[in-house]
Amino acid sequence: MQPEDDMPDPSNYKAVEGLAKVVAIEGAVAWLEPEQTTSCGACASSSVCGADVFGSRLHARRFAMDNVHELKVGDRIVIGVQESTLVTASMTAYAIPLAAMLGGGIVAHLLGFGDGVTLLATLAGLAVGLGLSRLRAKSLNAKGELTPIYLRHAPSPAQSESCQLN
Repeated sequence: MQPEDDMPDPSNYKAVEGLAKVVAIEGAVAWLEPEQTTSCGACASSSVCGADVFGSRLHARRFAMDNVHELKVGDRIVIGVQESTLVTASMTAYAIPLAAMLGGGIVAHLLGFGDGVTLLATLAGLAVGLGLSRLRAKSLNAKGELTPIYLRHAPSPAQSESCQLN
């Protein structure tokens, strides 16, 4: 059974799940921030123990999702990414640049160039691979293949949970 918003049925959706918090609503779009998954990520004392050092990086990881589930600022939700999408994203981010880098170096070496030229060919291959990877990621993103989907609301963290600084 497909939901009205034409998204996969979450009950049949094999996904890697994560938590996200709604940080803003702009029209029909909800802006989400992934929640930290470290043991101290939800700790009430994290601001005094240094665990919030990476807090400013979370802002850069915000992403938009259509607000078809009437989300409100502060809601915690479970989002999912298909397992195959994770493999595709990993291959795009790592395999393409690595293959191009190695390919550039190997070709230069096989053509009999010296170490300096081989090093430059390796670096050029890396640059080309990163460019190809970026184009592939843009293409996947434009198709919506990298976009996580809403699976369900997540319970609020229990008030009794806190970390102890000893």
